[in-house]
Amino acid sequence: MTTRKYASAVRDRQARQTRQEIIGAASRLFAERGYAQTSVAEIAAAAGVAVNTVYSSVGGKPDLIRVIVELSTTDHNISNSLDRIADSTDPREVLALLGRGTAEVNRRQWEGLNILLDNQFADPLADELAAQALDMYRKRLHAVADHLRSLDGVNPELSRPAAAEIVEFYFGPAAWRSVRALGWGWERAARWLADQAAHALLT
Repeated sequence: MTTRKYASAVRDRQARQTRQEIIGAASRLFAERGYAQTSVAEIAAAAGVAVNTVYSSVGGKPDLIRVIVELSTTDHNISNSLDRIADSTDPREVLALLGRGTAEVNRRQWEGLNILLDNQFADPLADELAAQALDMYRKRLHAVADHLRSLDGVNPELSRPAAAEIVEFYFGPAAWRSVRALGWGWERAARWLADQAAHALLT
């Protein structure tokens, strides 16, 4: 009984490792070549497994990109960051926390986020998943803007939509792609974006 349980545990661990290697290979190839241009056979070769193993472990290309999107949008750092922001009553601290939080999530999920943005219009499924992920990201940022307004920290001349747009402008995916393209480190970028957002938003 003990031997069988041990063998089962080893198989499960190996299966999880294989799955992670397949997802990692798919992420690299989607990022390098694009979703539409990458085949399951190429993913299998990059992961060092048989094509059938890709299908049995994760599925086809649609399943792979869904998993990559899920990992990008359910990172535990997202909920942790939002909890800290919700607990803060200092508008400048809120923006600093948002800068650090979005920096950490983008850093951890950079490959997956770029796959979404780069392949957004290359395939109907990629387009749909990108739209869903970006909408989720946008709604989280808008919720932070509403929290800032509840603290009476936002310039009263700014409407609710205007405040939300400013938060999205400084902390959305496009902002992070821009500062990273400049070669800025994550910490520097987080501080700068938070400072600029404070100038644009706060009284």
